[in-house]
Amino acid sequence: MLSKHLMLGAACALTSLGALAVPQTYAEAGLSGPAPATASFVAASSGRLVAWYTGGVGGLTVLAGASINGVDGTPGLNNHAPGRQYGDRYVMADVKAGDTVSFFIQVVDGARYSTDPARNGDGVNHAWWAAYAGDALVPAGVNVAFEDLNGGGDLNYHDHSFVFQITAVPEPAGWALLLGGLAGLAAWRRRG
Repeated sequence: MLSKHLMLGAACALTSLGALAVPQTYAEAGLSGPAPATASFVAASSGRLVAWYTGGVGGLTVLAGASINGVDGTPGLNNHAPGRQYGDRYVMADVKAGDTVSFFIQVVDGARYSTDPARNGDGVNHAWWAAYAGDALVPAGVNVAFEDLNGGGDLNYHDHSFVFQITAVPEPAGWALLLGGLAGLAAWRRRG
């Protein structure tokens, strides 16, 4: 469990790279059975849980969501939405340090699959994850990739994927200070 926490912290601490470096895919796709399961993550800090779409080649329409402390949120980040592009951003939920976070996909007109195999009707692991260093459109974080077919399908874990990280939520006082400063600059500029 500790290594999972360290991996999440290290991945989120990396800085973005300038070029596009699409997240890796599961190297053992279909060769040795399901990927090793990671049922959940623990939020290392409080903030907004944000996902950036990193792709998928699945033929099914799938939405992604997060479960915070066992409570499923509203799924979004539709892989077949018109104009869906690599790097599209979706706010999944607000989390507090210590919250348990798992992810799920909802197949439209179909099943729901979680990063926690115990929550999957077929008992199969439908998710694989890896740290991601980031690029020009997707920041550093953890890439979670799903398999969207019952029984694990082809086990390529390349049907819907996203990078997630926890970002700071601006404090209301901080916004007021920023807006006040901008208003002061505008007034000063008008006088000059």
